[in-house]
Amino acid sequence: MGKQEGRGFIRRMVSMWLGVAAVLGGVSLAQAEEAAWPARAITFVVPWPAGGETDIYARALAHEVSTQLGQPVIVENKPGATGAIGIRHVARGKADGYTFLFANTTALVGNVVSSPEPVNFDPIKDFTPVGLAVETVYVLWAHPSIGVRTFDELLARARDANKPQLAFGITGNGAVSELSVEQLARHYKLDLIKAPYKGSAPQVADLIAGHIQIGTANLGVALGAYKEGRLVPLLVIGKERLPELPGVPSNRELGFTEPDFTLWDGLFAPAGTPPDIVAKLTRVVGEATRRQSFRAIADGNGHRSIFQPGKEAAKRLTDDLAARYRFKAQLEAGKQ
Repeated sequence: MGKQEGRGFIRRMVSMWLGVAAVLGGVSLAQAEEAAWPARAITFVVPWPAGGETDIYARALAHEVSTQLGQPVIVENKPGATGAIGIRHVARGKADGYTFLFANTTALVGNVVSSPEPVNFDPIKDFTPVGLAVETVYVLWAHPSIGVRTFDELLARARDANKPQLAFGITGNGAVSELSVEQLARHYKLDLIKAPYKGSAPQVADLIAGHIQIGTANLGVALGAYKEGRLVPLLVIGKERLPELPGVPSNRELGFTEPDFTLWDGLFAPAGTPPDIVAKLTRVVGEATRRQSFRAIADGNGHRSIFQPGKEAAKRLTDDLAARYRFKAQLEAGKQ
């Protein structure tokens, strides 16, 4: 008997004895299987393409969770519609504890608030948070060709009617790339051109090449170009300055307290997933985020590993949604 056949035989025997124990103990087979969770591979659905940051974090977390639970954890990418396709897939699937969503603020908050079409999911009613695992802070960058070194110089350049308009990249409905710059443009009365992109990678590539003049990206993505002098950091889109950019102010220092444009990535269970399974996975995720192997991937360059379990994650999701709706209302009022 080969290894695979042996493993299959063992699984069948375990399942059979679970059924026998269930009958003898007066509990259902479903309850017995739940108690033995996980009995097979788990899937983390990422609603973004492979290779992006959310995908990288999901794979790092999947490895840690798999190690602890003793079962494979598969990462499946289902991109499209600023995350909505993958999110709907999980929301409409079985809540059996074997399929989870690993998504970020842009997909679960920004897209919900800003999409011109219904996203056809409810981030609060359709999901139970397992835990948030990573935070990411973005930076506003300029191409050296426009000759600015500080945010104040950017304001002066953008207001100069004798020079061409500046273009900035946007990467999806409700993305930080658009909303953070739109907030600045509205407050300082800047006339900028929006350049749409399908993702952050092509936006950053065009920014480095000088096809657009300003744009946002996290430090990890832009670090190489910054060190080579091909990008200039102007503003940290977050609450605090970054240790790697001590001379660059944060937008909080300029008085922008809401919304919080710090991005988070986290794991969510479809609504109806057995609470015992969610609780167990929450404990496992908490341990995973504290491991050095995960922190080596998640920490640094504008990212940091965190752990905000169930209720904390739910509150943050609710608060972020409310803040984004207020921000949207302010923008629409300003356009009238």
